[in-house]
Amino acid sequence: MSLLKKVRRYSVFYFVASLCLAFPLHAKIFNKDLLQEMAVSYVTTKIGDIDNNKMQISALPLDSRIPDRNCDMAPELSTNSEPPFNRQVTLQIKCNDAQNWAQYVHVRVIEMAPVVVASSNLTRGEVITSSHLSVEMKPTHFVRIQYLDDPKMLIGSRSKRNIRSGMPILLSHICMVCKGDSVNIYANLKGLKIKTSGVALEDGTIGEQIRVKNKKTGKVLNARVDGVESVQVNI
Repeated sequence: MSLLKKVRRYSVFYFVASLCLAFPLHAKIFNKDLLQEMAVSYVTTKIGDIDNNKMQISALPLDSRIPDRNCDMAPELSTNSEPPFNRQVTLQIKCNDAQNWAQYVHVRVIEMAPVVVASSNLTRGEVITSSHLSVEMKPTHFVRIQYLDDPKMLIGSRSKRNIRSGMPILLSHICMVCKGDSVNIYANLKGLKIKTSGVALEDGTIGEQIRVKNKKTGKVLNARVDGVESVQVNI
């Protein structure tokens, strides 16, 4: 027997032993709730160290017609899947005594990610403050690349549309530099950082190129938005 198989065998043994402590067998009765708890515990153990805020593990309800079952020993749990699991894992819970029954339990494994959402209604043109924002955990398969996870980068920006409470806030919903705003223009010249003031001729958000007008010279420049009311130009 290979070392890997031995390790897996011992891991399963210790897992089953831990189940015996967590779910006492003196009653020898396994109802639907207990079977689902055992399945969730098994999958959680297989995954290993996880951040509970970033992983949601739950068993799909079993058919209400399934009766309570007896078993004189700790049931054996197994699955053909290995971590990282897909969003659904199928486990077999099997009793190997004279009762000789088996039950399949489906466990849902959902990875979660933080998303910045509006904690109150925002009207078009309203300046966003920290009180307007909160962070909620959302399933990653629903999270778009445009979603944000850091509310700090939005503070001081303005909404370009009405945003309902609870909605995720996208960069396309806001402008960090809005048309007509006074902006700080920064440029690096031979290691020196130069600052001057200007007026935004277009809306823009982080990383976007917009046109700005230098207040002192009247020259129109192409600049990259790097923060609220702040742009960078190349010299």
